[in-house]
Amino acid sequence: MKIILEGHKNFEKKFKFKFLKPKNRIHTNGFISVELDWTNLECDEFYKFKYANLAHRTYGGDFYVGKKRYINTVSASFEFEEAIQECEASEITPWFSISISEEEGEFLEPFTNEYDYIFFENTKYGLICWFAPKGWEDWSNAEVYK
Repeated sequence: MKIILEGHKNFEKKFKFKFLKPKNRIHTNGFISVELDWTNLECDEFYKFKYANLAHRTYGGDFYVGKKRYINTVSASFEFEEAIQECEASEITPWFSISISEEEGEFLEPFTNEYDYIFFENTKYGLICWFAPKGWEDWSNAEVYK
């Protein structure tokens, strides 16, 4: 399993700010939290990036990071509402995604298709995204990663 931040390079180039390396945690109940922050470099209108909104969730699919192919288990994509029109005018995707993925050929239990996006919380110039293991809605049947 790998947690991947994708689509963020376009924001960094266009708006001159930097996404920091995500901090991933697997909790004792099997939940995964991903803390992501961003910081101002030379962005003139950094206030536009104070809070993100959920754009969409995606299950399945694949993508490349460098030459490695990853199979997506679940992704949560986020956008900055005040920057959507500027992104579309510049022909860049207006969102970035946090994905739980597996490198092609690494389909090892218990991770394959075992997670669901549940919610996110904004922080000032950052967010915390939460994913839950299969069965999280029915606590008596929840499977905990050991």
